[in-house]
Order: sequence, then C-alpha cells, then structure tokens
Amino acid sequence: MRDYIVRRVLGMIPLILIVMIVSFGIFSLVPNPFAALIENPRIKKSDIQRLIKAWGFDLPWYLRFFKWFGGVIRGDWGPSLLYPGSLARDIIARALPVTVRLMGIELLVSLAVALPIGIISAVKQYSVTDYIVTVFSFLGMSMPSFWLGLMTMMLFSVVLKRPDGITPLLPAGGIITPGLEDASFWVKFGDRAQYLVLPVFVLSFISIGGWARYMRSSMLEVVRQDYIRTARAKGAPERLVINKHALRNALIPIVTLIALSVPGIVGGAAITETIFNIPGMGSLIIQAEIKSDYPTAMIGLMLASVLVIVFNLVADVVYAWIDPRIKYS
Repeated sequence: MRDYIVRRVLGMIPLILIVMIVSFGIFSLVPNPFAALIENPRIKKSDIQRLIKAWGFDLPWYLRFFKWFGGVIRGDWGPSLLYPGSLARDIIARALPVTVRLMGIELLVSLAVALPIGIISAVKQYSVTDYIVTVFSFLGMSMPSFWLGLMTMMLFSVVLKRPDGITPLLPAGGIITPGLEDASFWVKFGDRAQYLVLPVFVLSFISIGGWARYMRSSMLEVVRQDYIRTARAKGAPERLVINKHALRNALIPIVTLIALSVPGIVGGAAITETIFNIPGMGSLIIQAEIKSDYPTAMIGLMLASVLVIVFNLVADVVYAWIDPRIKYS
C-alpha cells in the first residue's frame, strides 16, 4: 500500500502541472483587464501600456504562466485586480473559511440524510416508503438551485415573519448581522447559524436526491448477491445482514461520489453563494474570471484541481479499508 501511495503522489505532480498550464492557457483567452481602459479618454495610453507591461500582459501566455508559477512557488501569489490594493492570497484567505463552513455543513447534512434513506428505500423496495423516497430524490435531482434558492428566500425572508410582524423569519443573505463582528463567540455563532439555514437547505436538498438514488441502486445490487442469501439462510438477523454484510460493499461506489464532492468544499457553489450574497470561493472565482483577475482565479482553480486529484487517491485508499479483497501492489 505504501509503495502504491508513493507512486500515485509522484504521478500527481506532472498531472497538477498539466492542469494548471491548461487552465492558465484557457484563461489567457480572455482579454486583459486593461483593454477596457483604452476607450476611456481621461486615461493616457502610456499609463495603460505601463500597467499592461507591469502585469506582464505584453508577454505570450506561456511566459506569463511561468512568471506566475514562479511567484506561486516563492509564496508570492500576486496582487488582486478584483480588489485593488489587496493581495490574492489575502482575498482567498477571507473567502475560503466561509465556503469551507458552508459546504462542510452541507456535506455532513447530505450524508446524514441521503445514506440512511437510500438504504431504507432499497431494503423496502416497491413499498410506499420507497416510492416517497424516489419522488423526493427526483425532485432534488431536477430542481435548479437558483430557482429553489429564490423560492426559499421568498418564503422564509419575505412571506414569513417573526412574532413582531416585521423581522423576516430567516435572513435573505449574507453571513453575519452588521454590528455583531466584535460580539462574543456564542452571539456570533447563533447569528451565523441563521444565515446558513437557507443556503445549506438548498444545497443539501439537491445533493440528497442524487446520493439517495446512488445508495439505493448500490444497495439493491449487493442484497441480491449469493453471499447475502447465504447469510439469511443461516438465520442471521436482517439487521446484521444489512449492516455488516451488505452495507460495506454497497459503500464502495458511494465513496467515489463522496470523494469527488469534497473538493466542492473549496470550490464552493457559485450560484447559491451569489443568490444568498455569500462572499465565498464560488462567487469569488466567478467574479475574478469576469474581471480577468487571473492571480485570484488561478489560485482558486489550483486549489480545486489539487483537491480533486488528492481525493481520488483518498477514495482508492478507502476502498481497501472497506473491502479487504481489494489489494494494491
């Protein structure tokens, strides 16, 4: 196992480099952010050319890449064009915890709900419970996140009010009530929690639908295997058959699904973050791409790419832990 992990880690290095080069090359197709200034008569062309040269936009994209990559290796991620006067790493450092908190809670909620109802749906195939879970799953899979976000916002932030009849039941967006930034931990904790309810619900509702269907399908395939029938024929309790013999094998394809979902903790959910005005990584990367802020956008894309590659390795390692039959040489 150790040799396998070492080989995979060494193989990640050129793969990550290729992903970064391709991403930078595609991103370089966007006109440089100073092109729009040429139309402004109040700005001297010489000043624009000085900015273009200072940022390296007068160089071919591959030379700009190596210049940027060298800065990343040295820890210099460059300034942000999106927020003049700020460094890209400072912008990322402010947005990353917000997205990790949001997407981490969403991941835990989705797993806690989707896996049990998927198992129940498979065990009680073609029952009323199975049909209810199926309808719920298809609703979640087909519901556009932007539409669901707007509908929940309208219901809980516009229609429904608190007992005073004025204050919305839940805030429509943001991450904290203005003026509470310096409050005590528990006051800020309670305040932040209410801001997370709607976005977490929207993201979880969509994720649960797909994960529950995957769990149901995987469990149905396993419970029809010969060794499950043998366990039942020996008189093993149904709970033991499901939890011990069937569940671990049914989790193998789910591990891949979960591993590929974890990088979303950094990448964020751009649409949901934009709708609820959450200053996380998703909305930040979208804004950086629109404004051609390549230092900020590339760092965000690089983090997401690295996590996808790393968690593919994690999934392979977990396979061997779940199923002892899987060996890596």
